[in-house]
Amino acid sequence: MSFIEDVNVQEQDTGNIDAFGRKRVSQVTTQFDMKQLHDQLPLFIDFDSVGTISNTHSTTDANTTLTTSSSGDWIKAQTKQRFNYQSGKSQLMFLTCTNFELETNVAKKIGYFSSSTVSPYTADLDGLYFESSGDVSINIWKTGTNIETTKQSSWNLDTMDGTGVSGITVDWSKNIIFCIDFEWLGVGRVRWGLVIDGLIYYVHESLHANETTGVYMSSPNQPLRWELIQSGAGSGTFKFICGSVNSEGSLNQVGKDGGIGDDGAHLNANNTSTWYYAIGIKLTSTRLDTLIDVLGASLKSDTNDSFEYRICMNPTYAGTVTYNSVTDYSIEYGLGATANTVSAFGSILKAGFGDAKTLIDVDLKTALRLGANIDGTPDELIVMVKPHGSNLDIHRAINWRELS
Repeated sequence: MSFIEDVNVQEQDTGNIDAFGRKRVSQVTTQFDMKQLHDQLPLFIDFDSVGTISNTHSTTDANTTLTTSSSGDWIKAQTKQRFNYQSGKSQLMFLTCTNFELETNVAKKIGYFSSSTVSPYTADLDGLYFESSGDVSINIWKTGTNIETTKQSSWNLDTMDGTGVSGITVDWSKNIIFCIDFEWLGVGRVRWGLVIDGLIYYVHESLHANETTGVYMSSPNQPLRWELIQSGAGSGTFKFICGSVNSEGSLNQVGKDGGIGDDGAHLNANNTSTWYYAIGIKLTSTRLDTLIDVLGASLKSDTNDSFEYRICMNPTYAGTVTYNSVTDYSIEYGLGATANTVSAFGSILKAGFGDAKTLIDVDLKTALRLGANIDGTPDELIVMVKPHGSNLDIHRAINWRELS
């Protein structure tokens, strides 16, 4: 075989090849890693439900058991963050669960997808998931339009019923490791697989380039999500365990940086026993699929008063703060006033001190990015201050990077 012929031979498509056909090596960049060792990761995962459901965490099994018992019951869990796809790189997800077997009048879903933010969260489905309902199937949705539903018996790579190329018969009641990888670029392929004995067995591929028109899902930036829904008599059980979202290759910090300040309007913070909301940031409700890294904040004391500061996620504060959009960005910001006193900190991400009549720049490095609940309620990241003197006038600014 000549050199020209050799370089044009495509390697057999296996688990050693990523979604773009590149040879897989061990270099993946983890965007999200969830292990339920001690709790249900409430800072990262949101739950919503209706009916006589049960939602139980086990430290012994490091999992969450979802159960339903009546028609109309449902429970859904979703990561608050969504995960950034970089064009030209394979996006790879692993999800583990048990009890994915078929149950009468019960639907179970696990995957990388979202919906509208209106309960019961069945409209405008967008993304990729496996479903156990009547049959086990793979599913692709584009903002409420079903692009593909393919049952196990019609999977085009391996039906996993003993007659496929692997000879394996999958037992859906046992522990399952799901694998999904995709190239988006709007029009690429999706591969669906199971990991058994350390090997990825791809069971189906969904092809779109040179096959379809239009993108196959509206956004490649999706959350991980799990659902248990009951539509008739009986009961249902679904246990989800672990998950990860990975970019196959380095995750370059491309995008655009942004910043906002108080434009000279300082905050009057005068009570030495009170914490005050200084400046905050959150995702715009129509752009919840944007990934934001908050880079840090700046605080400047104009008076002869030192102060403490804290950067917190979802604190409780008095009064109302008006949030304003930022042109060309996916965030809104709020400036606190004297009346916006803080009564509960939420999750403290960073704490420190500032001297009188000084400017401090506070860097922030955290895995806890801005996200939102299933119902679309966005996280608020707040910079707050507490004066050490009774006449603190303080200016505030915040900076972020919007990834693309």
